[in-house]
This record gives sequence, structure tokens and C-alpha cells, in this order.
Amino acid sequence: RFKASGLTELKTLTEFDWSFNPKLPKREIYELVTAKFIQNGEHALLIGSPGTGKSHIAKTIAHASIQLFQKTVYREAHVFFEDMFEAEQTGKTKKVLKLFSEADLLIIDDLFLRKKMPSDAADYLLDIIINRYSKRKSVVITSNRPIEDWGILLKDNAASSAILDRLLHHGHLLKFEGKSYRLKEAAKRLSQMKDKK
Repeated sequence: RFKASGLTELKTLTEFDWSFNPKLPKREIYELVTAKFIQNGEHALLIGSPGTGKSHIAKTIAHASIQLFQKTVYREAHVFFEDMFEAEQTGKTKKVLKLFSEADLLIIDDLFLRKKMPSDAADYLLDIIINRYSKRKSVVITSNRPIEDWGILLKDNAASSAILDRLLHHGHLLKFEGKSYRLKEAAKRLSQMKDKK
């Protein structure tokens, strides 16, 4: 199930450094990791600055979901759009739509990390979200872009409004604020290299 999900690494809350960014919504994160929201057919948007732990939490939720024998699909956003485009080109749209629409949990990680979105991005995303919303299947999306910018980034305000309307109707919106873990790790490595010299 782990292999089929598309995850390449196992993340848990045990190795998560809460002290680094004390402003993070800890209680809400723990609540999501119980995976109860998946049984209720709810959604979660993890929005905030790069490096604040959104992907780590999304992967932790995916792992929790897999442990509960729920069919889980994890994709980085650019891979999600590549899969959809490739399916369209090879006549496998039905198969890929089924995969993305019927899993108990779909995670799209780092939406809008790449500024240039595929021309069909809004349609792909809208199709999947509407499908999942009607089936009460959960979606988790992480993004470093505020939801107010989604219409501009998707180049389609109507589609963006429809997507957000469904995600937020039965949804949890978590804001991730603070410093970047990645920059902290990079600084640590640099100082270690200097010490060795």
C-alpha cells in the first residue's frame, strides 16, 4: 500500500521539530494525523511559507491513512499534472481519473511551487475535486501560495472559486508560519563544513 501510494519516504511526527516554529497549529495537525477527517470525507489545505513543514505533515497524514488500510494516493503537484497530461495523450484518462477520484485520500503536494502551470491545470484539478467532493472522498493540498492567488495562478477565477468552495465546505484550513527548516539544515551543514576545515 505504501509503494502504491506514490510516497518515497516515511514521515512521522516523532522526528518533527515543534520548537523550531512554535506558531504552527499543533492541535489541528495532531487532529489531522488521526485521519478521522478522512472517514468523515473532509479536506485539508496546508498553506504557508516554504520549508515550514507542510510536506512533512502531508506525508505523515498519508502514512497514517495507509496504516488504517485506506487507499492513499500521494503526488507532488507537477507529477499530478504530468500524470493527467500523459493519460490524455495515451488514451488512459479514464484509468488515471479513476485512481485520483476513488482513493480514500488524495494528497497533492506543493501546488503552485512551479509558477508556470499547464494550460489544462484548472480543468484537471476541477474535474478531480468535483468528483471527490460528490463522493465525499478526502483531499489534502499543500501550497506556499495564499488561496487568494489561486485564480491568477490557474488563470481561471471561476474554476479556482469552484475548487476552493468545495475544499473549504467540509475542510480544514491550516496556516503554516515561521522560518524554513531547510534553510536551518543548510546553515547547519555549512557550519559543520567550516568546522572541518
